Amino acid sequence: MAAPGQSLPIQFQEHMQLQNAGINVANIGFSTLTMESDKFICVREKVADTAQVVIIDLNDSTNPIRRPITADSAIMHPTSKVIALKGNFFFLLIQLLI
Repeated sequence: MAAPGQSLPIQFQEHMQLQNAGINVANIGFSTLTMESDKFICVREKVADTAQVVIIDLNDSTNPIRRPITADSAIMHPTSKVIALKGNFFFLLIQLLI
């Protein structure tokens, strides 16, 4: 713990609540969510019987992008709108036109 008058090496700030973006609490965890830098959050979730990936641009967190994509892992590029998807037998890079 830092002594009084010393600054901490990391500053924490809450940017948003994922539930307010429509993310189910059950899908918020290390196995379904990735965060790359301070730009994007990707969440893999299943709604009814449809698998989807939700992309949240932290500069516009009120407009999450939902796409019907099935993948084991999903992560965004740290500076551009490119998503990497991994499955059992594939690795795919997609440039998003959003």
